[in-house]
Amino acid sequence: MPSWKHRRRLIYLSFTLSAGMIIFGAATFASDSSVSRELIIGGVALISIILTAYTAFATYEDVKTRKEDNEIL
Repeated sequence: MPSWKHRRRLIYLSFTLSAGMIIFGAATFASDSSVSRELIIGGVALISIILTAYTAFATYEDVKTRKEDNEIL
């Protein structure tokens, strides 16, 4: 698995993309509401997925590390 430094870089880039989607969708909401609405929904969904995956995999790695430490003892 890649290091956490690399993972955090990917997460920050994804957060930037989703924030850009939300901001652009909000800025163009008056001109074309259907596309803007989809951009906002997509940006919020992307942030939700990132947070869920980040916490789930961090928890999994912590549990896995603890099991390996206990097996060594």
